[in-house]
Amino acid sequence: MAKRTNRQVRCGAPTRKINIVAAYFVAFFSLLMLSPASQAQMSADRDSGWTGRAWLGVVCRCVESDNVTFNDPTFGTSALEMDGSSFGIGIDAERRFNKWIGFDMALGYTEVDIDFTHSVGAGTQTDSLGMIPIWFTFNAHLVHTERIDFYLGPQIAYVYYLDDLHYTVPGVGDFNFQTDNEFPALGFNLGLDVWVTNDWAVNLNFRFIDSDADDNHNLPIDPTFVTVGVARHF
Repeated sequence: MAKRTNRQVRCGAPTRKINIVAAYFVAFFSLLMLSPASQAQMSADRDSGWTGRAWLGVVCRCVESDNVTFNDPTFGTSALEMDGSSFGIGIDAERRFNKWIGFDMALGYTEVDIDFTHSVGAGTQTDSLGMIPIWFTFNAHLVHTERIDFYLGPQIAYVYYLDDLHYTVPGVGDFNFQTDNEFPALGFNLGLDVWVTNDWAVNLNFRFIDSDADDNHNLPIDPTFVTVGVARHF
């Protein structure tokens, strides 16, 4: 892979990321407040209608482990790898068609550290990469009692990567890496709603998506969101 020397500068990126996060939660809780409480109280039947959720938790690369190396004319045998776990947040809305099937649309955000290793030059350099996955899932609700609703299903996603990566290797030079958005990225979703009232629940969720951050597949990310949150039925 050729060395990349033209890095796109993203002015004001931290501010935009904060605004994106704030917008997620403002939109979700506005939806909750605008929904008539009487309508939710009148319907204890959760086999139809909408369920909205907001959640937060850990983002890790804990399903895939296919890190790769590539050759760079300046830095030799090189690799880009996700370093550890990060904090993630998101919202989703599910349209329930019957007691068995629902269609879920979700939006998440996280920022992860990416390590750059190489055979020319010393040390490991780190840069951060923000991402916004947009998931689409058909959930099969396999267990649906008065208090417990367990569901799983296949999903696709559009993963929007917010940053290009830049590394300075002492005594060698700069390495610039351009990221690429990916669609479709494939994965699956596991979730559990524990209903504490007719309309409110505690939500546990496990969302995996197989996604690389570049078209050459030199930076596999494969984010898994392991989250806890709240859910409300409309």
